[in-house]
Amino acid sequence: MELTILLSKVFGIYLIIGGIAYISRQRFFMSVVHDFVNERALRVIVAAAELIAGLFLVFNHNVWGNWQEGLVSLFGWLMLAEGVFYLLLPESVVRAVIKMFNVRGWYIGGGLVSIIAGLYLAGTAFGVL
Repeated sequence: MELTILLSKVFGIYLIIGGIAYISRQRFFMSVVHDFVNERALRVIVAAAELIAGLFLVFNHNVWGNWQEGLVSLFGWLMLAEGVFYLLLPESVVRAVIKMFNVRGWYIGGGLVSIIAGLYLAGTAFGVL
């Protein structure tokens, strides 16, 4: 449970800050993602980092007992899946999926979900909820 609390604090604060940034700086992030589509070497580096981080999380925190544990474990599996996605899927599929999600609505919705999940994780980890 100590690992869950630590990861909940880290992910919680990260998600709150990230969610606020995604909502308040949508155009900036849309241009970053647009550039990311064209930077194959950067995608490989990001994929490798996500794959390694996802594997560490899955191997050390694959616990689904309650909402807090499950959410932390879900992030590990999502990181692992995204790393595999970038490394194994054809270039055309990766480009199409990234372009499909690089629209304003996803930044608003994703930002709100990120803030809510972050408040929940940080709140439970810091004992506020």
